[in-house]
Amino acid sequence: MSDPSQKRPRVLFCPHDIGGQMPMMARTLRERGYSATSAAYNREWFGYVNDIDMDLKQYPSTREKWTRSYRFFRWARHEYDVFHFFWAKSFLGTRFHPHPDLPILKRMGKTILCHFRGVDILDLKYFDYIRARTEGQERPEPPMSRPDQLRSLKYWVRYADALLVSEPDLHAAVPNSILVPQAIDLRVYEPQPYRKSPDGVFRIAHAPSLRKKKGTEYIERAVAQLQSEGEKVELILIEKVPFQEVKAMYARSDLGVDQILFGWHGKVSLELMAMGKPVICYLDHDLVSRYRPDLPIINANPHNLVDVIRKTMADDALRERLSREGAEYVRRYHDVERIMDQCLEIYTSCGATRSQHG
Repeated sequence: MSDPSQKRPRVLFCPHDIGGQMPMMARTLRERGYSATSAAYNREWFGYVNDIDMDLKQYPSTREKWTRSYRFFRWARHEYDVFHFFWAKSFLGTRFHPHPDLPILKRMGKTILCHFRGVDILDLKYFDYIRARTEGQERPEPPMSRPDQLRSLKYWVRYADALLVSEPDLHAAVPNSILVPQAIDLRVYEPQPYRKSPDGVFRIAHAPSLRKKKGTEYIERAVAQLQSEGEKVELILIEKVPFQEVKAMYARSDLGVDQILFGWHGKVSLELMAMGKPVICYLDHDLVSRYRPDLPIINANPHNLVDVIRKTMADDALRERLSREGAEYVRRYHDVERIMDQCLEIYTSCGATRSQHG
């Protein structure tokens, strides 16, 4: 009897990991009997480990980086059938000459996907505009993406079989994209029983990967104001902390504040909710009503954040309800098993097959 796994397409997740998503997705497929690998050119401070860790930053020479990338590309193009690219990067290319490898993969009949995650397609300067608008400054709205990002996007539109986004707000920057949201391993982030802090201090967790995007300064000011009013509140600021330590810091918190500028939540919200922690985040009402009307996150912006935190601190019943609903929401939409079900459906719809060789 033939082995069914020999007919399944071989999947490579590469080349830029973000928050451990690539190794988690590859591991989940392997547990289902697929040949799947995560390969990263980068190495994040979070401490997630990819199956192939190239860490190109250790090579000071651009020539050395390019040589190692090219060798890896020459090998990988024969070993895999599905190329699930992250962070708008492929094996090769520069800002001005992106993705020369994509036409080659296309001619070889490979299945190509690009999974956009955030500032890979959004210009950080756009967040300066949002911040200025928040503070009442009149400023013309700039493009959401830089010229080099738009140049790269043209290649993806031409050669990719599917364009994926991890957040619904990114549809505006990547037209005709498919929402494949952030994945969470629920074996790692398990809900905890709802309880108050025994010392009476209300602790708020905030874990910014990019302060400019998250609006960290507004969150710090809000907590400082509450402290000046005599509230027993503490900000647990989680920055450049290995993921093995983050979970314990979440566990100490009573509430999480993700971002309060852009209109959608990040992976931090999901990790907190999976552990039964209520979350505050700025949410675009149109996106919520269109994509997730059941999203159990407290909405706030820089102008009302102090009041929203104060009311949340005082409402035990609200926090207890959100503790339950948040964990259920993450299981419903973000369990890595469900995300990989969706990815496999997309691979199949794109015509992914096992090549004859390999």
